[in-house]
Amino acid sequence: MKYLSLITIILAVTFQSCQPNSQVKKSNHVDTVTLKDADTLNDTVSTNSSNIKRPTVPSIFMIDTYRIYEESEDPSTILNENWLDLYEENGQYYLAKVDYKIEDGYSECAGVPTKSVLSKRNSILFLNFPFLKVGKIENLKIIQGEIWPNDNVLYTFNNQQYQLKGYGKINSTSVQTNEKGHEEVFHDVENYKLTYSLNRGKEINMLQVDSFNDTFIKTLFVGDIDRDGKLDFIISNPTNYEENGILLILSSQIKDNNIEKSSFQQSVQFDC
Repeated sequence: MKYLSLITIILAVTFQSCQPNSQVKKSNHVDTVTLKDADTLNDTVSTNSSNIKRPTVPSIFMIDTYRIYEESEDPSTILNENWLDLYEENGQYYLAKVDYKIEDGYSECAGVPTKSVLSKRNSILFLNFPFLKVGKIENLKIIQGEIWPNDNVLYTFNNQQYQLKGYGKINSTSVQTNEKGHEEVFHDVENYKLTYSLNRGKEINMLQVDSFNDTFIKTLFVGDIDRDGKLDFIISNPTNYEENGILLILSSQIKDNNIEKSSFQQSVQFDC
């Protein structure tokens, strides 16, 4: 009996010595947009379990200003050391751990507080995919940003030819001045479709938009983000001039040859 009592005392002391000296503060976690067939992240995002420390599925995050409504979570709380930053420096593209700051603000239009996520680099997008690796990313020079109806854009990578082709109806055409002060042709387009084909093979839909309101799609990045030897694409795809939108297509994530359902999308509204 003395022997058993001694063992009991030793186990009790050992258990107490292994307890942490301070409590770990639990943080609420908000998942960002994921696959296209999930709910799209606009000004709010859906909430996962408060104990989750990272997105449960591969995710993207736009570097933007988010409105914080009473019923929503702060979208910036999902950012942590697991996220990578795709950014440009001297014409080259890299993946690195995110380096950003958050500024509080207020939306006069919506009458709600805001959180602005500001990258300290020339960033395109934040990504959370466990298989991505930091370092330099192969990229191609963008031949043509806007791919209007009847336009064909060809990229060659690793002896493979990729064709992007635009379809749709052009209702009107005008000349506009862009943010750099340069004049450029702008088309009012409806029933738009962008397709992709490899080596002149079968065309696959990349995206479809019924109508645009004073905006259009634009190619932001062409390269090999996931390092599988095939091209990946990032496309700006807002449907309204008071909206920012982005589309990520990773070749390694395309399932059943369906690019639309295998893409990652997010949009943020700033309308009044």
